[in-house]
Amino acid sequence: MSTPTDIVPPPPVAIGIVEDDDHIRRGLQRVIDAVPGWSVRFACATLAQARGCEMHLVDLLLLDIGLPDGNGLALLAELPSRLPVLVISSLGDEATVISAIEQGASGYLLKEARAQDLADAIRAVLDGGAPISPGVASYLLRRMRGQPSAVESHSAAAGLEQLTPRETEVLRALTRGYSYEETGQLLGIARNTVGQHIKQIYSKLAVSSRSEAVFQAIQAGWLTGRGN
Repeated sequence: MSTPTDIVPPPPVAIGIVEDDDHIRRGLQRVIDAVPGWSVRFACATLAQARGCEMHLVDLLLLDIGLPDGNGLALLAELPSRLPVLVISSLGDEATVISAIEQGASGYLLKEARAQDLADAIRAVLDGGAPISPGVASYLLRRMRGQPSAVESHSAAAGLEQLTPRETEVLRALTRGYSYEETGQLLGIARNTVGQHIKQIYSKLAVSSRSEAVFQAIQAGWLTGRGN
């Protein structure tokens, strides 16, 4: 009889926090500490402190923008290229949101988000997604509504035509800024099932993020009723 092999648990997910508000920073830590397998590697309050942290040792960074010694977005260009960053800010104006996404932020969450929304957003980023608060998503939609070329529109439409009815429903929920959890509740399916549908959507549309998938839909005129 063979001896069972010991199962080695996966290493904890290390998360860094850059947030100057003590109350909010402690709240972020509580959310992370409540999830098995997650740990806070460091929690700092300024750009200067963040620059002294070992960013290569974390799997995800939660980043505030309005820091005492500068704009948190200045840190994005200095981070390891593989490090995903979830911006968590009270700044919800269009210019700030667009700037954060264009500079490489993986997602954008307003500080008014519930603890469950934060946990879902962290999971989404770790899964390769791009969680976005509903108000923020509307900015991206307006930004992306331009005049795409006929070739771009045709390509986007072709990808969208491959989606199943359920995948179409999931994508519509994404465009409205719903989290994985909220999408599951809306459609009556499990959160893990939502994640599986999203992976299929990304594959069929040849994209790697939520914002790209929404952009494809907009290019095809799909969200304005001219498409599917």
